[in-house]
Amino acid sequence: MYPRTLLLLAAAMASLPAAAQTINSLSQSSVSYVYGAPPETPLYIANTTGAATEASITADTTNNGFEQAYAGASLATASLKARSGGTANNINSRASVLFGDTFGAIDAQTGQAYEWTAADAVSFSFSVTGAFEQSLSADQMAQLDSDFNRAVLFNFYAYRPGAFDRQARIAELLEGPLDDAAIAEINQLSSEIEALQITRAYSWLGRVYSPYFDGSQVPYLDVSADVPSVITAEFNPGGAFEWFASLDVTTRFRPDQTLAERTTFIADFSHTVGASFAGPAGTLTTSGSGLFPNTVPMAPVPEPATWALMLVGGAGLLRLAHTRQASQAGNATYAG
Repeated sequence: MYPRTLLLLAAAMASLPAAAQTINSLSQSSVSYVYGAPPETPLYIANTTGAATEASITADTTNNGFEQAYAGASLATASLKARSGGTANNINSRASVLFGDTFGAIDAQTGQAYEWTAADAVSFSFSVTGAFEQSLSADQMAQLDSDFNRAVLFNFYAYRPGAFDRQARIAELLEGPLDDAAIAEINQLSSEIEALQITRAYSWLGRVYSPYFDGSQVPYLDVSADVPSVITAEFNPGGAFEWFASLDVTTRFRPDQTLAERTTFIADFSHTVGASFAGPAGTLTTSGSGLFPNTVPMAPVPEPATWALMLVGGAGLLRLAHTRQASQAGNATYAG
């Protein structure tokens, strides 16, 4: 069974033009399950240019109340945002968002491709703020709905090159008839993607909040609306690599009886999961999108004259790389 984050990634890939051969970056937002939303409201919005994407559904109905799901991603600001829930008789909403990119490195002194060593490491840092609001206690909600659920999951994956293209092929297969040959190819591609995985970091944001799931044995991170919590991933890719991060926010409460007052049940992470990245000392980070903060577009190594012009435009980045070379802080900058 595919993890939901990988299904989202495959769904984002599905909107690629047929002629596309290589995927360097993507962003995708999807929202679903909002009661009372107009039937023509699109539940899926994708953008594979690497710029930004967002999706939102709002249902404000007399019979049920107010409910909303919102998701947004931007590589340019390195941010993921998602929110679901509302004040209603029945709440069942979900917001999912992801972005990804291809990163490499060039030597800041020479402008040539960086030669990775076994001692090199890169690191991602994700700064998280979020808030929960509810008008009933957990015990009250469990008594009224044995399946109520509030879950917020953050995922980060890094792969050696080739995972994105395989995801795109899986997306193509999922669009067609799932005969034995298609299923066999999907299984083969899934195994190949797993073999390309370098690392994964994930965390439930706030304890998983459901009577049918024990979250005490899984990674979780306490969150606050005011003080950021941090998720990190450090690894040695050995060269260029592909990565994606996702945020999935679910709120569900369907009481077995009609209540005197509508219930408020909200998980709000729309104030951002902000990402930053640090590469090896003395390098500039290249990105497939050319948008992620403090990266330069990934391209063939330029001629010396062209590189000289790039140095003028990227002088601030070079100063940062030189200043931090001794401390091996790379080119990290917070993007909130």
